[in-house]
Amino acid sequence: MARTIIVGDIHGCYKELKKLLKKVSFHEDEDWLISLGDLMDRGRQSYEVFDFFRRRKINMKERCVIIRGNHEQIMLNCAEDKQMLPLWNQNGGSETIRSFKQHHDRVKAHVGWFKANTQLYFEAGQYQCVHAGIEKEKVSDNDEETLLWDRTALTMNRYQGKLTIIGHTPIYDPVYMDGNGKDAQVLQEGARCRLPQKGLIAIDTGCVFKGRLTAMVIEKDQFYLSSVLSEEVSAGLLQKFRKTSSERKKEG
Repeated sequence: MARTIIVGDIHGCYKELKKLLKKVSFHEDEDWLISLGDLMDRGRQSYEVFDFFRRRKINMKERCVIIRGNHEQIMLNCAEDKQMLPLWNQNGGSETIRSFKQHHDRVKAHVGWFKANTQLYFEAGQYQCVHAGIEKEKVSDNDEETLLWDRTALTMNRYQGKLTIIGHTPIYDPVYMDGNGKDAQVLQEGARCRLPQKGLIAIDTGCVFKGRLTAMVIEKDQFYLSSVLSEEVSAGLLQKFRKTSSERKKEG
């Protein structure tokens, strides 16, 4: 049965992406794969993430959807105006440039690909996806600034339109917001839930900031969440475990 796997902000965390897709048993031949944007910047393997999605686009065609994030937009702006380079570097662009250089490639050579293969939003029958935020229920009525940069949809919890899945703002746990202006509802990983008709679900759990990379898996009218720890956190925990085990052996 075809599923839809929606992945939060990756930011060059390629190893975590591969682990996450393995964890949710991603099937390239039948599943849909949606990235909520920000494939690049800050993380060390932006080229690998780009190349992964470039290949998936060839193989999966319309079943691979890449929402354009503010980081892709900064890169595209920089390609047209070199004066934007300092802003891009401040937002992790230097890591992306370095990653592409390590593969004897340049980001600039793929500007056309990013323009042609990223989109500001995606609409499905029961839900829609954008990178950052939304104000008007009809997603095409929202301006680019809102779709790429907005944070008030998450912080204010006022949106009551068609269910929209967002990333962009790092949070500790994925949340559901019904637009009542009150606290968001934390979503438990692994729990199968009925897909809401209205509101927002936010799934950027800050992998590149030593958090987690989260996926929302939709099957018919139900969904569940799955995540993997940042490689840096995993490595730190493993080192701590080995140190503790070594100390225990010495004590024994």
